[in-house]
Amino acid sequence: MKEKKLIINSSNNPFSLFKEWFDEAQKNEINDPNAMNLSTISKSNFPSSRMVLLKDFDDRGFVFYTNIKSKKGKDIINNPNVSLNFHWKSITKQVRIEGKAISVSDKEADKYFNSRPKESRIGAWASNQSSKMNNREDLIEKYNFYKEKFKEDSIPRPDYWSGFRVAPILIEFWQDMPFRLHDRLEFIKINNKWKRKKLFP
Repeated sequence: MKEKKLIINSSNNPFSLFKEWFDEAQKNEINDPNAMNLSTISKSNFPSSRMVLLKDFDDRGFVFYTNIKSKKGKDIINNPNVSLNFHWKSITKQVRIEGKAISVSDKEADKYFNSRPKESRIGAWASNQSSKMNNREDLIEKYNFYKEKFKEDSIPRPDYWSGFRVAPILIEFWQDMPFRLHDRLEFIKINNKWKRKKLFP
């Protein structure tokens, strides 16, 4: 069996291990190492998944930004329990996360919004995300309208555009191993402390 570095000797802080893996992915993943699958639950109790981009993380959780009026935004407001999944094919690893999505502060949202390219900030004003679009010309027309409107002024963050921080209660690390004898390490938060255990593949 080909030897691989095992994760059983990792620290008891899952965020330290996540950072180690994320740094490795950033060096090896060809496109968007910060891409993660976000799953939400609708009012009808149907799951829905889409790819979003991780923009920040620390011991409090994992942050992404979106139009609050989008489908995922409405789902989260209705039911903040969500899951995330990172799959880094280049390093044969993935991380699965379960937790609660909590709105970031206005200060955090403003700071990130103002760091985006001007065209992306205009796009946030132009798109009624997830609502019906009759034709693409409507989107381009709205984009051009706001481009002209903000031509001489700074572009404020729309009140419907912000971010969520997924505060995890479970983080599972999965590493590919030969013969499908994969290595799995699960962290569960109990009484504000992380407990870890190995799982059968």
